[in-house]
Amino acid sequence: MRALELSLPTHRRILIQPACPWAHPRFAPHVFTPLPLLEAVRALFSGNSLIVGAGSLPGFPSRYTMKQAGYWAWARHHRIPMWPLDEAPSQRSESGIRMPQVVHETDMLIALPRLTGSGFLGFAGAARHHMFLLSPSDHLQAYPRLPEVLIDSLRIRPPDLIILDATQVLHRGGELAGEPVAFSLLIIGTNILAVDRLAALLYGLDPMEVSWLRLAIQRGSAPASLKDLQVLGDLSLEDLRCLGERIVHADPFPERYAWPPQVRVYRSEAEPLWNIPGALMETIWVLEHGGISLAKARETAIVIGPVGELPRPRTDTAAAILLGDSARADYRGYSRIVRLPGRHVPVARLLLDLPYILQVASIRSELGWEFLWESMRHAMRRRFLMKSP
Repeated sequence: MRALELSLPTHRRILIQPACPWAHPRFAPHVFTPLPLLEAVRALFSGNSLIVGAGSLPGFPSRYTMKQAGYWAWARHHRIPMWPLDEAPSQRSESGIRMPQVVHETDMLIALPRLTGSGFLGFAGAARHHMFLLSPSDHLQAYPRLPEVLIDSLRIRPPDLIILDATQVLHRGGELAGEPVAFSLLIIGTNILAVDRLAALLYGLDPMEVSWLRLAIQRGSAPASLKDLQVLGDLSLEDLRCLGERIVHADPFPERYAWPPQVRVYRSEAEPLWNIPGALMETIWVLEHGGISLAKARETAIVIGPVGELPRPRTDTAAAILLGDSARADYRGYSRIVRLPGRHVPVARLLLDLPYILQVASIRSELGWEFLWESMRHAMRRRFLMKSP
């Protein structure tokens, strides 16, 4: 705090936002902010009125996710209010983007993102974490133009302090599933894009190869060079580069994934990776790291966007999965046609439907009644909020 020229506040209302896109002991065991970091922040700011609020990926109820991460029991022990941000009343900004009112009503916002891979954006850090403040509908609608919306959302209510958790970085996967590699460090700052400029270096990426960072640099929002940053601490930029060499980046192109021979993917070039292709790869990585094999899947053609005629299937039980509003392929010969429409298909829906259609697993059974119950309760709460003045 002293190095960043920030004074430690007292008697202020502080919102702490941990990373919590999803949490599950089998499918997403490492992606949320660990409790020891949350406890350290609580102890540091104990002289204030603290609130913990988190949002999850669309389709994953934040209340369920926060309970799975252990936040609910921890907060009850310390008598800290918990806010599932997807259930909170929202406020629309001048740019039209909605965020929870509690975000605007607090004196200080502390973001606790994690450094992971991403099928949507190359890597997930502080800026991606900030998107989980958006209302669920705005978050869902952002994916077709994700880089632009991500940068626009940073102007509304940027965090006052960012503590990016790189103690264990996730690689060989995406935002929900990956293998942890120990880096044992934190990146702490007050500017989201400056923090992510270093996070990209630590993740072994050239920022000009990352769509949203390139756009931010072109707009003058992000530092174009590391020389524009003042970096303090006990690690040099060269140390970060060396650590980044340990990262193995997962291939984000679904058509290049090692599918079994009976499963084929056809993607229109009009579909950007950060939309439906990113959601598909996030789903596949979750299944892969959860130990679910696709080797015995039924014959299936997965079609993303406007693709023309499909090859005729080799079996009478072949399925065609059409993703996106413009998926209008010629699917003659396929015994089962499944359309998942919309400009974006959420990971949560793909995770429930794809293994079932492929006949490899029933994720609904794996997740159990609690997930389904919280999903129904979340839908009812959202409907009540939409009807409220």
